[in-house]
Amino acid sequence: MAHRFHRFSLSITIVAVLLLIASCTHAPKLYDQEGNKLDLAINRAEWVTINGTRQRIYLAGTRKDNPILLWLDGGPGGSELAWVRTYLGALHEHFTIVCWDQRGTAASYRAGKQGLAVEDFTEDVIALSEYLAQTFGQKKIFLLGHSWGGFLGSLAAQTRPDLYHALIAAHPHVNSTENDTIGYHMILEGAKARGDEKTVEKLLSIGEPPYEYVDDEGILRGDGEAYYAVLSRLYSYSPSAPSDSNFRSEKLFLAPQHTLINRINLVRGVIQGVQEVYPKIRHRSLEDEALAFDIPLVVINANYDYSCVAAITERWFSKTSAPSKHYLWLKNSGHNGIYTEAEAFIDFMRDEVLPLET
Repeated sequence: MAHRFHRFSLSITIVAVLLLIASCTHAPKLYDQEGNKLDLAINRAEWVTINGTRQRIYLAGTRKDNPILLWLDGGPGGSELAWVRTYLGALHEHFTIVCWDQRGTAASYRAGKQGLAVEDFTEDVIALSEYLAQTFGQKKIFLLGHSWGGFLGSLAAQTRPDLYHALIAAHPHVNSTENDTIGYHMILEGAKARGDEKTVEKLLSIGEPPYEYVDDEGILRGDGEAYYAVLSRLYSYSPSAPSDSNFRSEKLFLAPQHTLINRINLVRGVIQGVQEVYPKIRHRSLEDEALAFDIPLVVINANYDYSCVAAITERWFSKTSAPSKHYLWLKNSGHNGIYTEAEAFIDFMRDEVLPLET
């Protein structure tokens, strides 16, 4: 099992090197909703020490006194820096957006060697939030988490609500086993319809999640290879959303701020995230851990989302309590609706979320 995974990881890394060898690193230009170049008062990257590890953050905004928005990427192991800067340029007029390579990801890949427990990530969110609030002289910041980031953000907001104006959970990962079981059957039925016998055989051999095995010491562990077998096929068997036509998902790996090594480590981090981190939340659910919030809760959901199933997100949102609750339904989008219906998302953030600062 391990040898097959390492060979696959090496192959992906070699491909990444060949594709990206001619790339260069620079700070990209950002544009408003009319296509005009933004004049940025803040546009930099910096290293920060978070819980004894060295991690990389990227900051951009048009005004130094705009509220801070800490962006928690999906994954585990993803970096949405390129998506945020490409599709959400206009959002930087209203917030100073801080993108962050989490431990085990891209520029922060080495930080993952100090631990990849869910608690490590959650503590990192809190420590970085404290740093940003202090650095910019703001009592509170906004916290936005996409997908896996929505799971982490919810845990951080439960622990330290005093740090945040609001939690924005965009297409959040809510319930692992139920979510993955729905995905498993969607892929299985889709593979049968396509005549993809290899996928059908693989899924029937591993069965429904959760995926576990007992190691040589008698300890029950999550089976990362089984999760990879399902999750690596999820996008290709998810229904197409109308808003996806102009979305370039490959930009995820092409952030101009990332060096070639960062990009290779991003690929490695995505694989590591599915193999090592994701199995750790197989029995966890926000419906058990995050129902009562002491800060405003904002949820963005999408009609075609089968990565973090829309019906599960809607059910969780209906159960939650918070000082105020806000909901954006993107009817033409899938899991990346905040990027594919960017204008609707930006307008919502400006008109409904930004006022929560006061």
